[in-house]
Amino acid sequence: MRYVAYGVFTIFFSLIILPSIIVFGFNFHKTFSVPSQEIKLVDNGKLVKLEDTSNYKTINVFITNQNKIQKMDLEEYVKGVVAAEMPAEFEMEALKAQAVAARTYALSKEIALGGKGCELHPGADVCADSEHCQAWQSEGELRQKWGENFDKYYAKISQAVEDTRGLVLVYDDALIVPAYHAISGGKTENSEDVWQSKIPYLRSVVSPGEEVASKYKTTVIVSKEEFINKLKQKEPSLKLDNSNILNQIKDVEKTQAGHVKTLKIGNITFNGKDIKEIFNLNSTNFSFEVQGNNIIITVIGYGHGVGMSQYGANALAKQGKKFDEILKYYYTGVEIVKIEDLLEIQH
Repeated sequence: MRYVAYGVFTIFFSLIILPSIIVFGFNFHKTFSVPSQEIKLVDNGKLVKLEDTSNYKTINVFITNQNKIQKMDLEEYVKGVVAAEMPAEFEMEALKAQAVAARTYALSKEIALGGKGCELHPGADVCADSEHCQAWQSEGELRQKWGENFDKYYAKISQAVEDTRGLVLVYDDALIVPAYHAISGGKTENSEDVWQSKIPYLRSVVSPGEEVASKYKTTVIVSKEEFINKLKQKEPSLKLDNSNILNQIKDVEKTQAGHVKTLKIGNITFNGKDIKEIFNLNSTNFSFEVQGNNIIITVIGYGHGVGMSQYGANALAKQGKKFDEILKYYYTGVEIVKIEDLLEIQH
C-alpha cells in the first residue's frame, strides 16, 4: 500500500465567473476558485490513502457534450486543454508554460489527492466546460477544427506537454492557483484588486508585446439614451442628465494595472465590474468619450488580468524566454517541480 502526503483542501472558495474569450476559435477565459489562504501539502501530518498508486497520473473528466465522466491519462488530458486554451500557432515555450499551468490546476482539483473536484459534477475532478473548469477538446474535435493542419499542430502540442511532463507550479511547497487570461492590457493585476484575497504569487507585472492581439483594444458604442437606460436597469435611482454626461462621471479609482475599481456616475457609485457586465466589456480597463449622440467606451485587454497573460507569454517566448522564465515572471516567487517529488510517494 502506498500513501501520498497531500494537504486537504479545507479552504474557502470564491467562484469567479469570467466572460468567454474566443481567439482563433479557442476559449481564452478562465474560471477559478480562489483560496483565502495558502494550500498546504500536509495537514497535521495526515496522509491521504490511495488504493491505486497511479491515481495521480489519471484524472476523471466530465465531458460536457457527452454528459459523462471519462477517466483519462493526465498528460493526454493536458494536451486537450492546451489545444483548447491556446492557439497552436503560438511559440513552443508559451505552449509549454500553458501546459504547466493547466497541469497544476488539474492536480489541485483531483479528489484522490485531497482536492474538491468539480463542484458542478460530483465524482469528476474537472469538467470540460470552459465556463467552469478548463476547456478541453478531444482528438476528434481537434481534427475537425484544425483540418489539414491536425498532424502538425497536434505534434506541436504533444511536444509541449511531453517536454514538461509532470511539472507543476508551487509556492511555499503548495500547488498554486494558476490564474491566466488572454490579454492584460500591458500590466497584470494584483489578486486582491480582482478577488479581494491577497495571494503572494499573483502580483502585478508589466506585460509588454500584447498589442498584436486583435482584441487588445476594442470599442463599444451606445447611444446616450441607451447608456442611461442600461445604468438605470442596474440602479433605478440613478440621476443623470444626458446633455453633459462626461462631466457627471467622476471620482474614478483605478487599480495599479489601470483597471477601474470604482467610479461615480451621476449620483451613484458603481464598481468597474458593474460597468463591465452592464455593457458586456472585455475588461474593466475602460474609458468614455462622447461623439454626437453616442457614448464611445474604449476597452483595453481581455479577461480578469490576474496571473499569466497568454499573449504576454507568447511575446516573451518570441524574445527567447524559456517556459520556466515565463512562468516565474508572471507568478512571483514560484518554483517548478515534479509532481512525484511534491507528493512524496512512500511504500
